[in-house]
Amino acid sequence: MKHKKLSIILLLVWMILIFVMSSFDVNESSNQSGFIANLIASIFKINNVKLLVLFIRKMAHFFEYFVLGILMLKVIISYNKYEYLAYIFSILYAISDEVHQLFVSGRSCQLMDILIDIIGSILGIIIFKYFINWKRLNKKTEKMAFFVLGV
Repeated sequence: MKHKKLSIILLLVWMILIFVMSSFDVNESSNQSGFIANLIASIFKINNVKLLVLFIRKMAHFFEYFVLGILMLKVIISYNKYEYLAYIFSILYAISDEVHQLFVSGRSCQLMDILIDIIGSILGIIIFKYFINWKRLNKKTEKMAFFVLGV
């Protein structure tokens, strides 16, 4: 039960973080991306900072939703519900987040960002499911080895 509550809290905190990041107006959002891009550009001697800013912004979308997919699946499976709900809820949140940006100064709802968000969450879910199944398989194999070897 304790793990269930922690999973829900982590998911809600992450969803709030995504919402807050999407609430920054275009200047604040650009300043954040620009700061990171300039830092990386200076370290790695990259000349095309505009392209780097675009890459960072899109990777941020991907990462936010990659983590969201993992957290969403963790909550769904903790209630023994259908795993496909993690996909549905993650996709709906990605769409609602982009629609939310229509109401933020200078921001817009972009189909490309929705697609990046969806791909991020789907990959997060798939990789986490693979990890869970791998962990279960190793436990079964370990138990079988103990039984067969008589250890």
